[in-house]
This record gives sequence, C-alpha cells and structure tokens, in this order.
Amino acid sequence: MSALLMRLPFRLSFLFATAFLLSFSVSGQILNVEKSRVDRDSSHYFTGKAGVNLNLFNRAVGVEGRTDHYIGLTGTGNIGYVSEHNTYLLLASYNYVRLKGETQVETGYVHGRVTFRRQERLSYEAFTQAQYDYNRGLEFRALAGAGIRFTVVQKGDLRFNLGTGVMYEHERWRNMEEDRYIRKDIPKLSNYASIRLPLNPYLELSTIHYYQVGYDQPAGMARHRFSGDISIVTKINNRFQLVTNFTHTYENRPIVPIPNYLYSLTTGVQVSF
Repeated sequence: MSALLMRLPFRLSFLFATAFLLSFSVSGQILNVEKSRVDRDSSHYFTGKAGVNLNLFNRAVGVEGRTDHYIGLTGTGNIGYVSEHNTYLLLASYNYVRLKGETQVETGYVHGRVTFRRQERLSYEAFTQAQYDYNRGLEFRALAGAGIRFTVVQKGDLRFNLGTGVMYEHERWRNMEEDRYIRKDIPKLSNYASIRLPLNPYLELSTIHYYQVGYDQPAGMARHRFSGDISIVTKINNRFQLVTNFTHTYENRPIVPIPNYLYSLTTGVQVSF
C-alpha cells in the first residue's frame, strides 16, 4: 500500500496540500459556491468545511492469482471569513483515481471569491480560479472575473439567487490524438442561478447552474458551456454531514476531442467548523 501511495504524482502536491491546510485535518468549471456560503447575522468570524474519501483495494485479473490495484482519493476543503459588510471564500478540491498502474482521473482546483455588501439584496462579487483536469486534456485553466448577485428570494433559510458578470479565461489543452498543445484566451459572459432549500431540520438541497459563453476569435466561433451542481446534505450532528453530489457539464464545441457531456456522482462525509 505504501509503495502505491508513493506513486501519486508530485504535480498534485500543491492542490492537495492546500485542501489539507484548509481542512485543518485529514467537490469544466463546476463549482457550487452556494453550499460554502454562510448566512449568519453576526460578523467577524471564520468558518469552514472539509471532506475526504480514500478507496484502496485490489482485484483478481486473469489466472495465477495476479491482481491489479485500485486507488481513489477525493478531498475538498473551504474556509471563509465574514466581515461586517463582505464575505471572503477560499475553496479547494482534488480528485485522483489510479487503476492498473496508470492514472485514470486527476483533477483539482483552487477558487477564491469575495462578495461585497453581503447582506444587501444587490451585492457584488469578484473571483479567481486555477484548475486542471489532466485526463480530459486540460493542462491548466486560469480565470478571473467580477459581477453582480441579486437575491430573488430570502425567506428563513430558503435562498434563491441570480448572478451575472464577465470573466477572462486562459486555457492550455493537450490534444492527445494529435499530441499537440492548444492555447486559448477567451473573454466570457458568466451567468448563474442558485437555490438553497432546507427540506427538514436534517436535510438540505443546494444547487447552482452556470451558463457561460464567449467568442473564440481565432477559431471564428462562439463557445457555450452549461454546467451544474446538485448537492444533498444530511446532517449527522453539528459537526458532521453526509453529502451526495451530482455534477454535469455540456460544451457545444470542446477545444479538444472529448465528449460534449460529462457527469459525476459522489457521496461522502464532511466536517464543519
């Protein structure tokens, strides 16, 4: 087992270490910022959440007792600071799957966001993000943007928000079929709708869906991206929760030959502090 863990790629160390530090121990741009927000009336405090899943097993292949090893690791962490007027969030996520001696999945991101005038119906946001998804061919993505956020419904713990803004996205993709790299720099419009819905004292649904569009001038085409995240959080106690998460992404014209539609369903445990 230790030998297998030592083969984890060194290039993940930064994102994994960030998620570890955020947790104080130890989930395309599809990011459910809503489940990381806080809505207390008080201010000047830190808050955060963290979760980790580790799967490791072997299975028989062929004859003569030969086995293949499987390792899967998923870690998420976020920390926030709430001041009198603003909210500051820093989030990190890492996902790794290794099978038959080869990396099958390796993704991660670090995301920072500031919400100004957090208690007003109309607030302002600024954000930045670094991300990679090696097995899809996304070597690196960096983006930064700003926009407005409008609270449509705020009744008790129920929240319905709309957001719109602009961002600039830099990407470096690897076309694995042709073994070449493609660089893209595209300004985009970014829009989202989010809902936080308590179903009962122990169960909460949160969802956010993005629509992003930009014009790729060198290619002479518009690129549309639709992505969403749906989370169901089951409260065990004041510190621990069970989280089931479904994410999906559709891109009308992927930059490299990959499926237009991708999805993921995960479940795990998170701790709040």
